[in-house]
Parts: sequence; structure tokens; C-alpha cells
Amino acid sequence: MSVEDWIPAHRERVVLWGIVLALAGVVAFTLYSFVGTVVLGLFIYYGVRPVYRRLDEHLPGGPAALCTLLLVALPFFLVAAYLGVMGFHELLPRIRNYQTVLRPYVDVDPLLQQPVTEFAAYLRDPASSSLAGLLEQARHYVDFVSNALMNLMLAALFAFYLLRDGDSIRRWFRGFAGSDTTTVAYASAVDQDLETMYSGTVLMVFVVAVGAFVAYHAYNFLAPPAVAIPFPTALAVATGLTTLIPLIVGKVVYLPLVGYLGYSALRSPDASLVFPAALLVVCFVFLDFLPMTFVLPELAGRGTHVGLVLFGYIVGTMVFGWYGLFLGPLCIVLCVQAVRIILEPLVHGERVTGDVDTAEGLGSDPP
Repeated sequence: MSVEDWIPAHRERVVLWGIVLALAGVVAFTLYSFVGTVVLGLFIYYGVRPVYRRLDEHLPGGPAALCTLLLVALPFFLVAAYLGVMGFHELLPRIRNYQTVLRPYVDVDPLLQQPVTEFAAYLRDPASSSLAGLLEQARHYVDFVSNALMNLMLAALFAFYLLRDGDSIRRWFRGFAGSDTTTVAYASAVDQDLETMYSGTVLMVFVVAVGAFVAYHAYNFLAPPAVAIPFPTALAVATGLTTLIPLIVGKVVYLPLVGYLGYSALRSPDASLVFPAALLVVCFVFLDFLPMTFVLPELAGRGTHVGLVLFGYIVGTMVFGWYGLFLGPLCIVLCVQAVRIILEPLVHGERVTGDVDTAEGLGSDPP
């Protein structure tokens, strides 16, 4: 059939394909514009999905999804926001003290601006500062907070509908792609690994950070001021984040901290080495040995490669910014499962069956 004969016979199909491609371009552009919100929604979805599955056994889909977000996701972000704000306020005086040293390498001026404090000073002495400048600073802060809340709300809505309609989406995808195809096998393996990474490892970071927060503040309550922890909340967040480092985990934070406190105790006649030694024991047992030995295997499950998790979180954040914390692991999982299921048969010119052909212990297997 010639081109002249083919076009009239398939004119409608060509038009429909044009419409589909145009709509796909619009959707792709929208997702690209809100990529941070989308990956944050995926993080919330996979992070709370194990809880949703338990609630779904006793409640309808919609109420189960809403209860899951209210009981798990909302407290998680509230505590994370509280720890972040407290840590920032603890570090702020140190930033002021060393701003001359930091300024050539880091733009610390936005961190040192405090509109509320400066506005109170303006009310006491209007000549001390410009009202227009204060209002401009306040506008920037309001824009930042409102934008963050809007993105968080959209991500929560995205996660809600994924939870409520996830089974319908999976059934549609299996019907569209075929239940025994390589595409379904690849998507299923990615789905399992994302749940492992998000709900397991990230929850582990959160648990250790909260445990370190309690331990460090309890230590400061009991210890004399000479051997007090300088900024406990910021160090608690750092202890949680270092859980991603294989083998070393929180030691990179609490060992130098204990060394510093021991040195302070030796220099002070009113302090004792008992307090730093007790902190070392508590950190090793409750923030290191018990979480890594018993909690992490239970949360992360089988198939988790901690080194790849670390690579995804750190490099993702460096490349993509704040949402790289969630996009980095997603890219790692997509690439690893593509290598395990798709790449080898394509390279060797073999039939792609959906079976795991290489790196069998690197991720989850398709069901």
C-alpha cells in the first residue's frame, strides 16, 4: 500500500495518536513542573502503605486512606518540622559567631534574617530600620511557608488517591500491559523496592532521630552544664541521618560528641567522666546496636541494599535539590531493576521474560 493510499485509510488513527501524544506532552510538562510534589507524594504513599493495608482490612478504602494520613503522615511531618526548627534555632547563634568565616563559602545572610525580631525592634525604635525592607523580608517568608504548605497539601492529596485507588490502578495496569508480561514484572519489582526504601529505611532514620532527641535532652537535664551537649536537637537530626551510612551509622556523630564531652569533663573540676561514659553506652545500645540489629531488618525487609540507599539519598539531594531526597532512591530503584530484569537479555539478544537474570541479591524479585 502506497503512502497516498495509507493516509486516508488511517487518517482517524493518525489524528487520535496526535491527540494522545499532545495530551502526554501536557501531562509530562505538568509532572516536570511539580516533580518535587509528585515524588513527595510517592514518598508519603509508600511510607504509609503498610499501615493502610492493615486499616483497609477493617475500614473502607477512603476512610482507611484518610485515617492513615492523619495518624501516620501528619504526625511524622509535624515532628520532623519541629526537629528542623529547633535544630535551626540551636545552630543560629553559632552561625552568627562564625559568619565571617562562613560567608566566603555559604550565603548565610538569609539564615540570619529574623523578620519578627527586627519588626519588634522597629516598633521600639522606628529609625533603626526600614519598614519597607521589613515588609519585603516578611513577604519572602510568607511566600516560602505558603508554597511549602501548598506543596505538602498537594502531595498528601496525591498520596490519598494512590492509597484509595491503588488496587484499581494495579488491576487496570495488569489488564492493559498483560498480567504475565515483563512490563508488569518490572513494575512490580520497582513497587516492592520503593516500599522497602521509603517505609523501611526512612522510618528508621526518623526513629533514630527521635530516640537521639530524647537521649540528648535527657542527658542535658541530668548532666552538669560543664559537660552539656551544645545543640542537642541538631545533633539528634544528624544522628538520624547518619543511619544511612552502612556500618558506621550514628557513630560518626556520637563518638566525636562523647570525645568532646570527655575533654570538657577533664578540663572542668565540677564535672565527671561518668556522664560522657553513660552517654556513650546509651548511644551505642539504643541508637546503634538495637536499631541496626533488630529494628532495621524488621522495617526494611529483604532485598534492601543499604549502600545504594545511601547513594540515592546523598547524590539525589546534591543533584536535584530538596526533592532529591525522595527522587534519588526512586532513580536508583528504577535503574537497578532495569539491570536485573531487562538489560541482560536485551544485550545478549535473548527473549525478555521478566525473570531476574543478574544481581539476584540486589533488590526485590517480581512476584
